[in-house]
Amino acid sequence: MSDKSRCSRRGFIRVLSGLSALAAGFSSRCLFATDFVKNRFGERMIESYPPFDDARSKKVMFVAHCILNQNARINTCAYTPAAIPKIPECLLRRNIGIIQMPCPELACLGLGRGGPEQIYDQLSTPGDRRYLRSIARDVVYQAMQYRKQGFRVLGVLGIDGSPSCGVDITYYSGEKPGKGAFIEELTQALADAKLDFPVKGVVDAKPDEAETLIATLDPE
Repeated sequence: MSDKSRCSRRGFIRVLSGLSALAAGFSSRCLFATDFVKNRFGERMIESYPPFDDARSKKVMFVAHCILNQNARINTCAYTPAAIPKIPECLLRRNIGIIQMPCPELACLGLGRGGPEQIYDQLSTPGDRRYLRSIARDVVYQAMQYRKQGFRVLGVLGIDGSPSCGVDITYYSGEKPGKGAFIEELTQALADAKLDFPVKGVVDAKPDEAETLIATLDPE
């Protein structure tokens, strides 16, 4: 066999080996339902789609931080010693996983922050708005992860009357219609990601109304 024929044969074998490896890779992807993606930091990762065939309900709800932790509220504004009892009790009774969002006010302005009259403006500085957008992006990322794995994201519960997490009512020189600073950023981030689950406001002092709202978001 000539040198030229040997070179051609080696090249053919290399190509054939490469095609076999490629076919095996595609077969593996189909078998295990995996995909190569990048995480939020731009790093390459392998994403898999397991069956999640265990005790979980595959239902989740994002909730404002102070629903589960009244200790994060500003001075004089905590309604209970710890959580707002009826809301988490209702969620757990309906087998809804509870995802507690960070408190934007505590993270940006501290626990001893000033009264609500200043909070919306303080949360609207360029630096604080960047932080609120980063929290919103994190919520969107988690929601997309749950959605793509076949879970039900039932929605977001904000706190009406809050200058950060109000949904229908915020606080700016008194209570008035409108969204709080964080909810403004969150609803925009959800719209940008084309996520359409509901964002609803509850009132600390009216947990019975919150229970009714949760029932409408999770009809049995």
